[in-house]
Amino acid sequence: MNSAAQRIVIIDDTEANRYVLRKILESQARYQVCEAASGTAGLALIDDDVHLVIIDVNLPDMTGFELIQAIERQRGRGRLPAIINISATFVSGQDKARGFNTGAQAYLTHPINPDEVLATVAALLKASSQVGHMEQQRNSAIARSENLQAEKVMLERFMRSLNHDLRSPLTAATMVVNLMQRNPSRRTDDLLQTLHDNLQRMNQMITDVLDITHMSLGGGVRLSGESLLLGPLLTDAAANLRLQFANPLDLRLDTPELEVRWDRYAFLRIFDNLVLNAAKHGEAGTPIQVRQTLAEGGVIMELRNRGQFPAEVLANLATPYFISTRSDKRGWGLGLPIVKALSASFGGEARFANGDGEVVITLSLPLRLS
Repeated sequence: MNSAAQRIVIIDDTEANRYVLRKILESQARYQVCEAASGTAGLALIDDDVHLVIIDVNLPDMTGFELIQAIERQRGRGRLPAIINISATFVSGQDKARGFNTGAQAYLTHPINPDEVLATVAALLKASSQVGHMEQQRNSAIARSENLQAEKVMLERFMRSLNHDLRSPLTAATMVVNLMQRNPSRRTDDLLQTLHDNLQRMNQMITDVLDITHMSLGGGVRLSGESLLLGPLLTDAAANLRLQFANPLDLRLDTPELEVRWDRYAFLRIFDNLVLNAAKHGEAGTPIQVRQTLAEGGVIMELRNRGQFPAEVLANLATPYFISTRSDKRGWGLGLPIVKALSASFGGEARFANGDGEVVITLSLPLRLS
């Protein structure tokens, strides 16, 4: 069967009429013909691949006009195939108008002329193809416009983040340097630590921007696995995180002696971001519970804290430069998109949800990098 053939369905309760139409149409190799003797049977044949339907206006179970309406309900408004109404008797102007109003594009009457049938079918299929091509071009133009609009929004978010978040640590670092230059005696450990922290913050921001840009271009994330003991890895990460917020961090490990083969730096970026988000979107001062379990083929880490993720956060988990209204504006809105990309690079997944009065984050990672 020719895969490029245009599908035509004949719906007529008279077998002789169907036979004649089939023989005429099958004289052209480009047509694939199906037939039915009732509206119900014909409707079952009409899927999205049908190009044209020839409908007898007087069917045993419904009129041809009713069948056209049923086809539109089935395929969707405005998605009718090309339709020819056909009748064995004289068709009044009123009937023709009704057919055209419901979606028919041509009328034929028996006895039919083969040349007229083939010419009508060819013209309708050509017109339908041109309309389809125009619709495809229109949809492509809409998609390009929406993509440009999305890129514009992304650029605006990036510029706001660049103006606020990078300028703040840069200004702080510059002030510290100027202060120490004007008065070398004030070059204290505290000032040096402040300078170091702000430079580290800028470095991390730039790293995040480069990473998310690379991911957006389809580059993925290259990971390097090393053997790590899960217990010490998570214990050290939790100890460092406890210095960054007031919430108690309750870490429970089912398999602390488990050995995994992960990229240490990439995992810590995932874990740090998840815990900090649990703190940000949960209630201040309430315990953040981190429970590690072992599932078939991988490690599961579930983080819980009282509170709720705003709907805007759950809807924009993979949106770079999106900053929640709950944010303290100290980031670029890149943490969660990077978490999702890094988790996928591990061969795992990070999921975010609201439970019964609490935020729930579930991280699933395989034991070894694939």
